[in-house]
Amino acid sequence: MKHLKLALSICLFLFSAKSLAMGFYLEPGLFYEKGDNKLDWPSPLGSSTGTTKGMGVDLKLGMHFTDMIFVAVDGTYSKPKFENSAPYDADATSTTYAGIIGVQTPLVGLRFWAGYVFGGTLDPEETNGYDVKFEEAKGYKVGAGIKIFFVAVNLEYMDLKYDKSTVEKSPLPITIDNKLENKVGMISVSFPFMF
Repeated sequence: MKHLKLALSICLFLFSAKSLAMGFYLEPGLFYEKGDNKLDWPSPLGSSTGTTKGMGVDLKLGMHFTDMIFVAVDGTYSKPKFENSAPYDADATSTTYAGIIGVQTPLVGLRFWAGYVFGGTLDPEETNGYDVKFEEAKGYKVGAGIKIFFVAVNLEYMDLKYDKSTVEKSPLPITIDNKLENKVGMISVSFPFMF
C-alpha cells in the first residue's frame, strides 16, 4: 500500500493542479496466464519446480488524469492448472490485488503501467492426499499494450512470493516454512473506458 501512495504522490507532483483534468477509469479484461513456480517442500520431497496455466478475468478501477495518466486498483481472478514436480497436479483458484499507475500515450495507442501486488492467494485442490494453500502474495507487476478503438491487447508480468503456505490436508504431519515463488506472464484482451 505504501508503494501505491508513493506512486500517486509522485504523479500528482509532476502535473500541476490546472492540468489535472480528472475522470473515472474502468478496464475489464480476459487473460491467459502461464507461471513458473518454485518451492522447497519438507523432506523427503525437497526442492521442486512447476507451472500454472489457465484463463482468468481482470478488472482495473480508478481515476485518469489528462486522458493520459491513470491510477487504479487491479484485481485478477483465474482458474489455472497447478503442476509441481513434488508431485502436485491439480486445478487451482488464484486471486491477486494490486495498485498500478500507467500512461496511455496518444502515439498509436501504446500503453504502459507498473504496480505492486499487495495481496492474493493460490489455492490448488487436493491431489495425492495433499491439499496446500498459498496466501499473502506480494511482488511487482508491469504491463504494456496497444489500444485500438475500444479494445486493448496487453502483455503483463508479475513476480510473486507467497508469504504464507498452509497444509490443509496431508497423510503425514508436515509444515511448509518456505515461500512459493511464481513468475507469471499474462496475455489479455481488455476494454479501457475513461469517463
